Formats: sequence, C-alpha cells, structure tokens
Amino acid sequence: MKSFKNILTKQIGLEEELYVSLEKVLKRLKLKKKEFLIKEGETCSFIGFQETGVLRSYILKDGNEFNIDFYLPDCIVSSYTSFLTQTPSVGYIQALSESEIYIINLSDYTRLLKENSEYYKLGNYISDTLFIRKCKREASLLMDSANDRYTFLLTLFPQIEQLVPQYHIASYLGIKPESLSRIKHLTYINEKVHIKK
Repeated sequence: MKSFKNILTKQIGLEEELYVSLEKVLKRLKLKKKEFLIKEGETCSFIGFQETGVLRSYILKDGNEFNIDFYLPDCIVSSYTSFLTQTPSVGYIQALSESEIYIINLSDYTRLLKENSEYYKLGNYISDTLFIRKCKREASLLMDSANDRYTFLLTLFPQIEQLVPQYHIASYLGIKPESLSRIKHLTYINEKVHIKK
C-alpha cells in the first residue's frame, strides 16, 4: 500500500492522520486465480485498491466474453456504476492470477465522507481515475486502428503480454487472436527495420 499512500498523501494532499483512519477500515482480500471479485447481477458494495496480481473485467453476451479492462497493482478496482447506483453489476471482475486487494465497503466509505470533507479528495481521485480510463478506452475503440489500440494498451500496461493470455488481450482490443498475432508480427518487423536504419 506504500505507492497508494504516496498517491493519496503526496499527490492529492490527504492528511497523514486521515490516511491512517482510512487504512483502519480497509479489509485485505485474497483471490485465487479464476476467482471472482464480483459477478453479473451482484450489487457492488466496495471500492478496491489492488496490491498484487492481475484482474480483468468483462461482460458476457450470447455466451461470449468481452474484456472491458485489466487491473494491475496500484489500480482502483470496482464495478463503479453498480457501486454508485447500488444496482446489479452488468459484468464480472475475475482474477487472472493470485491477487491481493484492499477494499473499503460502502458504509465505511460513506461514513468517512460524512466525518471529514477532506475525504472528498479521495472520492474525486477515484471517480476521476475511473472516468478518464473509461473515456480513453471508448475513444480508442471508436477512433484508433487495431494497431494503435495495441500500442495504447502497451503504453498503459507495459508488462501486459507477460501477465495476460493473448486471447484476453485480443478480446480487450476488439479483435480476433489471429489478428493480434499479425499485429505483433508486423510490429516486430517494423522495429527491426527501424533499428537497421
């Protein structure tokens, strides 16, 4: 939680004692590979701060899985629309490896906001971070080529290819696994040509 503490205390200016109070209500949750953090139809009552591991969020349509996002250490993890509206989640969040997450439940989160308005800095950080990620992904899907989406993913998650199976990455990019293989092959060739120049 050291990096998360630095973000809250140094980047957004949450006072040290307020972080200590927050830390007291966080609950550590360990997930095994393929275990679910939340499933479709469940109402999300938490916000998570990922410590270790890799998770993915996806929706299920006509028996097919469509990956929406990946979560690596230091990410915020939540079915956020479900959390805000307290309505059932439309998707799943699943561990792709053994993972450790610190969660704050809705009642503790609400209580902290009522106790001290400084906690709204935390709330703003969470909502802004998740909103910006969502907007960037949507814009990339609508405007970028598959190759550009792949490049963007590597910028966002530099180690993703060592951590996540190719078919999951292809699903996130909105392409078939064989198309991803072609993109990676062409990228490799272009890099070799560039190096020779």
